[in-house]
Amino acid sequence: MKNLFLDESGECSFAKSSRYKHFLITIISVEPSYNKKIKNCLRRKFAGFIRKGWDKTKEIKASSLYGNKTFGAESIKEVIQSLVKISSLEISYLAVNKDKITNESFRNAEYGIAYNYFTGVILSELIFKDGFHNVNLIYDIRNKETHYKKHFKEHLETKILGKALEREVSIEIKIDGLTSDKCYGLSAVDFFSWAIFRKFERNDDKFYNLLVGNIKRKREWYIKE
Repeated sequence: MKNLFLDESGECSFAKSSRYKHFLITIISVEPSYNKKIKNCLRRKFAGFIRKGWDKTKEIKASSLYGNKTFGAESIKEVIQSLVKISSLEISYLAVNKDKITNESFRNAEYGIAYNYFTGVILSELIFKDGFHNVNLIYDIRNKETHYKKHFKEHLETKILGKALEREVSIEIKIDGLTSDKCYGLSAVDFFSWAIFRKFERNDDKFYNLLVGNIKRKREWYIKE
């Protein structure tokens, strides 16, 4: 069995008002027995930040650390360098250059459809190409892309179970929504997703280089190295 934790960076919208050129979906996979190692790792790091003055009522995320003069980039590096040492932890991602997607039907589709589609692509590859036939996928229920009205969970279940039927493969998949302030796996994937996104959106790969050895699978749509 694999526990998968899902996060995204950027905005999966093609509206002119969107601030971001890229969109990213990140999934970390880990054996269930290593969940506690993620929890202990982050609890130690976060406790240290609180001792240094972090407001304990505020969730610790990569973006908030980066914008804080007391903590900044070095604190993010500390977290990533600790997490990548956890055995069995692997990172997969799908990055999209939104400007290069020109299909008007896709660009004008209802908000949430693109997110559902891209998540289904990377999840399908992990299940059917990498043999993750028993998975527990955790996503952040607070994200607007995974709101129940967007039928995120139902879309993924239909896509995955339909492919399993076509390929005559037996799989087990469980999909649950939690919040990153209550789930250390979601906190961990937040740091990885932020780091990978900066590589594409800001042309800043110093954080990406810290985790590249843990990358299992990557899909880059219309992105040139």
